Amino acid sequence: MKKIYILSVAIILLLNNIVSAQHSGRPISTKDRWDSRYAREMYLYGKEPAVFLKQKIAMLRKGKALVLAMGEGRNAVYLAQNGFDVTGVDISEVAIEKCKKLADERNTKVNSVVADLTDYDMGKAQYDLITNFYFYDKSLFSKIIEALRPGGLFVLEQFSIEHLKQGTHFGPKNPDYLVKSNELLEIFKSTRILYYEDTVVELDEGMHKGKAGVIRLIAQKSN
Repeated sequence: MKKIYILSVAIILLLNNIVSAQHSGRPISTKDRWDSRYAREMYLYGKEPAVFLKQKIAMLRKGKALVLAMGEGRNAVYLAQNGFDVTGVDISEVAIEKCKKLADERNTKVNSVVADLTDYDMGKAQYDLITNFYFYDKSLFSKIIEALRPGGLFVLEQFSIEHLKQGTHFGPKNPDYLVKSNELLEIFKSTRILYYEDTVVELDEGMHKGKAGVIRLIAQKSN
């Protein structure tokens, strides 16, 4: 009960800062926008892991895992439950607090970092697994490959350019934030592609509910 109270107070304080910025005419930062989006009692994308991650968990080597754009922690907590030493990164303090709450509910732990991924230092040869679900920034990919240990795996699921044809209300509408056909195969040509899928699926993950064009990738850094 005490932890839930602390979480509520933290969200209220963050929202007060956002409202203050709006009234003062200051521009709303990316961080504030995401804090505002996550400041609901519900978990926006649910508490259960992405279906693709759950399907492929058996092929992922245990060890240190980095979850990029972790959000409220559904994938990070799932990996921690399955024996990974998980660090999750997100720009939103509200999302981080909700992840901690979810980890407590599931009797596990996630090392949480509040950071903007555009300038976050992942290090070199640090992780056995890195995941990136529904946050698309091509500038991160070279850093991801560097941050993987030899033999480490990168798991990705992103909306594809085909998503625009599905007529659903969720997901990016700007083509710059959608994966083009086969472009990841070129970007990750220095790795071993263990799995690649360009498809249309029926998502049922919180606010992601309906048909979606997605690309799924598992790439292994060479030894």
